[in-house]
Amino acid sequence: MSSRQIQSNLDIIEAHIHQVTQLLQQPASADLTQACTLLQATVLDFSRLMQQELVAQAVDIPLKLRLHKTAFALSSCREHLLRRAALTQSALSTLMPATRSDTYAPATGGYARQPYGSAGRQSGEFRMTSA
Repeated sequence: MSSRQIQSNLDIIEAHIHQVTQLLQQPASADLTQACTLLQATVLDFSRLMQQELVAQAVDIPLKLRLHKTAFALSSCREHLLRRAALTQSALSTLMPATRSDTYAPATGGYARQPYGSAGRQSGEFRMTSA
């Protein structure tokens, strides 16, 4: 694999990273899954090619710097995806808690009067009053 092929593959990977980053900035993008799948496939293909050719030893310094820059961009993209997944999971658990096992049965025990999840937690329930 020549340096030109590596450069062209890196161009493709960087274009996919840019596309995923742009889609992450949009609040509701349906194409994010497809873009991430394409990025993953491209990176895996590039990784296989690099391993087969054992090019890592023969790569010049500017290309190594570009590889490190691309690896950092992938890492940053992964962090943004993890943050978005955590926000989505948090919002989902606010709307529909995963702890309820019965769909239509009335809740019993702790927090029985909360039919839906809430962003805040109660400190407890008063079961009886005394003077």
